[in-house]
Amino acid sequence: MSFSFIHISDIHLGRPFSGLSEYSSDSKTDEIYKTAINRAFNNFIDFAIEKKVDFILISGDTFDSNEQDFDSKLILKNGLKKLENEGIKVFLIAGNHDCLASYNKNTFDFNENSDIKIVGLNSNFNDKFIVNDKEGNKTAVIHALSFRENSFNENPCKYFKTPEVEEKSLFNIGLVHCDLNGQKDSPYAPCSYADLEELNYDYFALGHIHIPSKTGKIQYAGTLQGRNTKETGAHGIKYIKVENGKISEDIFIPMDVIRYEDIDIDLSNTADITASANLINDNITDLISKNENQTCELFLVRVNLTGCVKYFDEINNEFFMGIIDFIKQESHSKCYISQIINNTQVLADIETIKSDEGIAGGIYNKIQDENFVNEVYNTESESIDKLIKACDFNDEEYQLFKSEIINQTKESCINLCGLICADETEGS
Repeated sequence: MSFSFIHISDIHLGRPFSGLSEYSSDSKTDEIYKTAINRAFNNFIDFAIEKKVDFILISGDTFDSNEQDFDSKLILKNGLKKLENEGIKVFLIAGNHDCLASYNKNTFDFNENSDIKIVGLNSNFNDKFIVNDKEGNKTAVIHALSFRENSFNENPCKYFKTPEVEEKSLFNIGLVHCDLNGQKDSPYAPCSYADLEELNYDYFALGHIHIPSKTGKIQYAGTLQGRNTKETGAHGIKYIKVENGKISEDIFIPMDVIRYEDIDIDLSNTADITASANLINDNITDLISKNENQTCELFLVRVNLTGCVKYFDEINNEFFMGIIDFIKQESHSKCYISQIINNTQVLADIETIKSDEGIAGGIYNKIQDENFVNEVYNTESESIDKLIKACDFNDEEYQLFKSEIINQTKESCINLCGLICADETEGS
């Protein structure tokens, strides 16, 4: 027995992008924003046909709301028709954004004999389907549940049963939109890992959480296309292949056209403002090159700058505007900076700190006293010892570890002294 399927979820047809800035908008990118979700959906359809998968599981929130625009309905209907024409079965459940009221029977007029099953529209809202291969042999059982309304406070597992005797030799799949390990009074079908495990299925195709995740056979496919700064990283589908009743391939395939990313960049080792600009550009170039073979066409990057720099005063709005324009030109409009977060600190000037007669100078002189430093270290030794035992250090490794802890602490103190001196200078 060998077959393959795709697990996709939370497509949210009709949902706009958010978290965009004025720096990431022009006529070219506006067109990408308008078409990204439709193109990501078509990427998925093309991939399914190319791989000749046996069936597709769509685990809820295909639409963003119960009231869809015509384009959203059309792209779904056309996509499902394409799959049906290729002999690919589809099992689609309704979620909290697109409960069963979203699916008008006149629009989605797939009859009972169709390979397209919208669970609850042309079947019961909780139903079970036997999947046959092209030779007519039974291969899998799909146990599915749709949201009848936007809120579904019950534990969905109460609607599922463990495989019957004749089903145990088949590959059993649970298809459900749920809030896994959420609050018990969640309106989005709350349940636990233990609840799902008790059903003894071979795979759980879950929807509702937008970041792809995997805990053994229990998986969220995530959203098809990230739409805001909380949905960073690649988004797409799960491709699963089963051989002899066991999963032989379990692959996440990116399908997104626009991607939100967060980058942390430490400027500590940069000599000046020009070097920092080049380092930011290098990080973004690396990001693009690592993803060059994927479907993504536009990156919206939030940059977090850290580290201690001597040119601290030069990291200002003028610098940010220059960097944004520089990156736009260097990346050939494939990447836009949506936000720059400045968490840098002024680099401490040792001579200024040494000559300080206030608290900064006092702290600096204190941390030069080896006896004081060792006394502080020994005070914290109980909690440090637990870490040492966990790491199983030998004597040499321990001394290196101790030296590193002390040096890092001293460095933090010196940087703090630098900030104090800088504040005193500004106030004078």
